[in-house]
Amino acid sequence: MTYGRVCIVGAGIVGSASAFALARGGWDVTLVDSAEGPGLGTSFANGAQLSYSYVEPLATPDALASLPKWLLDASSPLKWHPRMEFAHACWLAQFTACCRPSMVKKTTEALLALSFLSRDTLHQWLPELPDQEQLSFTQTGKLVIYRNEKSREHVQNQLNWQARMGCKQKIVSAQECIELEPALAATGGGTIAFGVWTAEEEAIDAHTLSRALAQASGAQCLYNCAIQRIETAHGQVTALITRDKQRIEADHFVIATGPDSNKLLRPLHIALPIEPIRGFSITLPIIKPEAAPVVNITDTSRKTVHARLGNMLRSAGFAELCGWNTQLNAARIEALCQYVQATFPGACDLSQPHAWAGLRPTTPSGRPIVSGTPLRNLWLNTGHGSLGLTLAAGSANVLEKLMTGQTPTIPSTPYRYK
Repeated sequence: MTYGRVCIVGAGIVGSASAFALARGGWDVTLVDSAEGPGLGTSFANGAQLSYSYVEPLATPDALASLPKWLLDASSPLKWHPRMEFAHACWLAQFTACCRPSMVKKTTEALLALSFLSRDTLHQWLPELPDQEQLSFTQTGKLVIYRNEKSREHVQNQLNWQARMGCKQKIVSAQECIELEPALAATGGGTIAFGVWTAEEEAIDAHTLSRALAQASGAQCLYNCAIQRIETAHGQVTALITRDKQRIEADHFVIATGPDSNKLLRPLHIALPIEPIRGFSITLPIIKPEAAPVVNITDTSRKTVHARLGNMLRSAGFAELCGWNTQLNAARIEALCQYVQATFPGACDLSQPHAWAGLRPTTPSGRPIVSGTPLRNLWLNTGHGSLGLTLAAGSANVLEKLMTGQTPTIPSTPYRYK
């Protein structure tokens, strides 16, 4: 069955996944991006972890208590640069409200449902994608390390609660951390107090996955194509107008432009509560394979993640609420290099790290927006924060069901626009 023509704006991991899902469901897809190819923006060099059981939002009571530190401590892994903008102030007010324990619980439940759907959907898709080896897909599990004991009780309570929703995790000792990941033995476990082991977590390269999804979708791909405005009439979108004044027409339109979503939507009086949060990564050649991690590692004290992608190590971290600034921060990059050397000494060539900075499109609650809009043929798939890679396939699954008039397999209300 063919449903009609759909144009998706944004070819990052979320847009490319949307293109694949909609094409698979019978749509004639056009995929548009201002870059020269898919996955070259927010998705280019993210942390690479598929963290299905680690979806607790940024907005928590602990985050609220840490706001003064984020503002005053330049070395804090989380940093806030205040801006005198009304939308920024509104986002902060909503973020504060979302830090309530009851809201955190609702958001975590919604994100777990979406992440498990995403895992199942991606597993269905992978055999259909080209260049399998280039995806660097691994199923080696994830080890979260904690460097003090004070959070153990909270962590155990969180695991007990998440177990009721299908998460399979367990607390492990410092020695068990080393047994699970022998590369940690180089520092004798260092200051590790305990860890949390999740055997079913995975990793994949977001850039190559975006490229594979876009290619396998069979979509007409229009790259180096910047959309200047959205043309509307009679309660619906009629066309996209490009920077060089070309018209792109379709029956339906999807906005999947992450942190830039509001630039196109505000003239339509659609304002999304999305703030860009800058993160950093380094990609390093592995020169001593036995010293590099095989499992995915998250270091809670340093707010960093490490994932092995073939013969490279991707290390990412930090979160800076600093507007649309994608400049590299030399101090942050140096800190990542130091963390890698301290945790996995001698594993990587640190002389020329491939450094990257990207903007995570973040809502106050941490829930993405996968929804229709007041314009009857305009759809949204955006606002995934740091979980874009983890949630992309599931979000595309939900979007495809909504656009074809079907009922998604999970409740879609938590991701609705307004």
